[in-house]
Amino acid sequence: MQVLDTTFKGKRVFVAWGLRGLELTREVEPEDTVAARDALRRASRQADGPRSSEIFIASQSGVAISVYRMLTEARSGDAVFFLCDSPPVVEWLVTSLEVQPESPA
Repeated sequence: MQVLDTTFKGKRVFVAWGLRGLELTREVEPEDTVAARDALRRASRQADGPRSSEIFIASQSGVAISVYRMLTEARSGDAVFFLCDSPPVVEWLVTSLEVQPESPA
């Protein structure tokens, strides 16, 4: 799982995402989602005074609206976690965030 340390409108914002479980409760979330949320928490603690926000996204149109709104409202150093309803929503989110594939070390 990847945590993005990105700049949006001159602010440093930490971003991660995950896929929801069969029910919308944290007790049944996939391991990758739990790991992503934990990685985001660790990365954002290195910044000064971070706030943490989480939003559930269920559709392609929701991705565009949610990404822009959450990143606009974030303060520098904040963490934003996107909980996605399905694998296609994850793909739309990654495309919207313009995530580049990691190059081999």
